[in-house]
Amino acid sequence: MNIWATMSQIDIRKFTEKKNGFTYLSWPHALRLLKDHVPNAIVEKHKFPQSDGTLLPMMLDSQGYAYVQVTVHLGDGEAGTTEIMPVLNHANKAIQNPNSFEVNAQIQRCMAKAISMATGLGIHLYAGEDMPAPTSAQSEPVREQVAPPSTFKTPEMSLATKISLCPNMDSLKKLHSEVQLGLSADDRQLFTKRKQELANG
Repeated sequence: MNIWATMSQIDIRKFTEKKNGFTYLSWPHALRLLKDHVPNAIVEKHKFPQSDGTLLPMMLDSQGYAYVQVTVHLGDGEAGTTEIMPVLNHANKAIQNPNSFEVNAQIQRCMAKAISMATGLGIHLYAGEDMPAPTSAQSEPVREQVAPPSTFKTPEMSLATKISLCPNMDSLKKLHSEVQLGLSADDRQLFTKRKQELANG
């Protein structure tokens, strides 16, 4: 399976959340979709030595700003991805000397981004994240620039692709109920084959 070609086509709109004008792919859904499609994938949350000799899941710079790091290993010879993100507050501003809750929340966001960068899942959400900050004359806050849906509209997936992407029997049954009228003999064979694959684990 071409992981990027497959997972970048997944419609994630029902898995996203909006907060303070930003659109996020919720990390539990990102992790579930990763494990559904790449069962051997491993998520590594890095720890760093602190000045007192302890290990914590963040690194600090000289001004007290914290950063977290997450690596997604895809396995089976597939390249993984490592992402580093600053710890942010609710307004997406970097903060100094964060508490444990703030660090943990940023680790989960970093994990979702690492999954996206490694697999293509929800990659369009990060479009425009490197846009320059507004000048002092601009009143609008800095926001991730997400292009209109039509800008990154992907071609309609074939029925064969949709069938192959069904991660479990319930999703396969749901798809079958949606398209059962007018199915060809070849289409029915595809459903039968996928059903057998899911039954055999």
